Amino acid sequence: MIDDLRPDPDELLKAVQKTDRASREGKLSIFFGMAAGVGKTYTMLSVAQSRLSEGIEVVVGTVDTHGRAETDALTKGLPIVPRKKIPYRGTIVEEMDLDAILARRPRLVLVDELAHTNAPGSRHTKRWQDVVELLDAGIDVYATLNVQHLESRKENVEAITGITIRETVPDSIFERAAQIELIDITPEELLKRLRDGKVYLGDMAERAAQNFFKEDRLTALREIALRLVAEKVKNDLETLMVLRGTASGWRSTERLMVAVSYSPHSEELIRATRRLAYALEVPWIAVNVDTGAALGKEDRETLSRNLALVRELGGEVVSTADMDIGAALNRIARQRNVTQLIVGRPHPKWFRDWFGRSILSRVVRPDDAFDVLVLRPMTARQPLEAKPRGGLISFDSPLSAYALVFAIVVLVSLVSFLLVKLVGYQTVGFIFLVVVLGISLFASVGPIVFGATLSALIWDFFFIPPFHTIHISKPEDIVMFVTYFVVAVTTGVLTSRIRKRERLLRIREHRMELLYDIVQEIATVRGKERCALVVAKRLSTELDGECVVLLKSKNGCLESSSTPVIPESSFEKDLAVAKWAFDNKKPAGWSTDTLPSADSMYIPLVGTTETVGVLVYRPRTKTKLLPEETDLLHTVVRQLAIGIERELLNEQSREAQQM
Repeated sequence: MIDDLRPDPDELLKAVQKTDRASREGKLSIFFGMAAGVGKTYTMLSVAQSRLSEGIEVVVGTVDTHGRAETDALTKGLPIVPRKKIPYRGTIVEEMDLDAILARRPRLVLVDELAHTNAPGSRHTKRWQDVVELLDAGIDVYATLNVQHLESRKENVEAITGITIRETVPDSIFERAAQIELIDITPEELLKRLRDGKVYLGDMAERAAQNFFKEDRLTALREIALRLVAEKVKNDLETLMVLRGTASGWRSTERLMVAVSYSPHSEELIRATRRLAYALEVPWIAVNVDTGAALGKEDRETLSRNLALVRELGGEVVSTADMDIGAALNRIARQRNVTQLIVGRPHPKWFRDWFGRSILSRVVRPDDAFDVLVLRPMTARQPLEAKPRGGLISFDSPLSAYALVFAIVVLVSLVSFLLVKLVGYQTVGFIFLVVVLGISLFASVGPIVFGATLSALIWDFFFIPPFHTIHISKPEDIVMFVTYFVVAVTTGVLTSRIRKRERLLRIREHRMELLYDIVQEIATVRGKERCALVVAKRLSTELDGECVVLLKSKNGCLESSSTPVIPESSFEKDLAVAKWAFDNKKPAGWSTDTLPSADSMYIPLVGTTETVGVLVYRPRTKTKLLPEETDLLHTVVRQLAIGIERELLNEQSREAQQM
């Protein structure tokens, strides 16, 4: 196979959708820091003054200077949208007036403290939701954010500081930002600013110095902030590389990739890669290559366990279809900008190694921009490389296929006996060649080679003089016989590979079309119940089973109404499994390691900020899902969770407006 360096269609589609969405929406710029007092608001106002001098319409939505004279001075000259006054428990609370800003439609609005919780009675509960509405309206936003308020880092910060973080911003907002400007100073300088009264005033500064503002804690927070910004830059770089087709191989950061198959030794490779990634503190992915071979029940279960282990250990699963495993690994490694590829040491086989057809020999190339790390198996009971199926040459077809080929060749031989006197034995050779080509249209490599060999022997024994012997007297007949055998085997194998590759492409195209249709339906259908019903129906048809979505009720629990998927006889038991998956945000039930005795699989619908329900999948047969089916299921679940979460936010917004 010729190495294909074109971008992966799935990744290209994601990048195009991301760019297209960004072109229609306002741009979000976040001034990001490790803690209060580093100068986020000061820098935001300085940049806003520069934009104002350029003729850009800038307004202040909400800015809190905390009484700092230098920061107050930068607000002069900036138009301020008066805050909205909201009565709350006998007092007046001032919040950003979202409706006034939308009515004014400025080019740029300044929003301080992105994680702030709005007063009851506001349209949105959180200020970041106000920002989302501004962005959707096409208005650019400058906002400030501290690292402790990012949802994914909340627990880490609480463990470092010992302080409970009550206000957070979902990571999706951070990822949506078009620009992240890190406001970075040393912990020593920040502590000096605190002592000089430039962070907090009076007693608040003393309490901060005794609790949050410690040099070791600030250093840890600074590290987290630096890593977050580095990850954001890396993701933006990957999007640009996919869109522009930039050549891979830039070593901007370490990234590991491990090859995973249905071999039992793949589990050792996965754990070794996880240990190495943890030590280097770098991301890692696991690649499974589908060669089109039909796996047995035991192999499918082993492969499913291996891929589930990858997800459990925090890795990313990438499935691709290709008949050449080595070429596929090279392609994915270049597309994903991998720096180290980890493979298992193959079991020595003299014939394969002599012709250089091992996976390792096809992966290691002088011009590759990544290193290859070969790990030996910890247990030597079985060879590390799985038994080849569906590779370049495989002989795993059933006996019925060989019997059918045998019958076809014998039948053609009988017909050739009637025609040989009219057309000659040379023409009979062409007839056999056409038969082998016809066999390649429906058979695999094993039956094709068998048919070519059998037809060559029959042609030699019965048709090429001297008859009834394998001896060939004429040199030209020897050349013709050898040429026939080589051409028959070569063309037959190539035709079979083309047919298999076409099938793999059809499967991949069908999956992309299905994902596109489901995403479109999620985006266009209104109402969370309707959205869940449509997606469940599509998945039921595609995965040969029954699907239903249990949504979260208003009291925060799963709706317990009976469904056709969950029989009444086992309703209480299955509902308990669904609640476990909902509460723990992990899949459970059939085909998982948690409560596997259940008859259905329960996958939680985890959105950006909350879990909105559980998808229940009850297969008609207990055959393990293929890797591509598992990937499809999890991908659709993620999209469905985001879609339902969006509908919930819309409902909350409508209820707030009615109130």
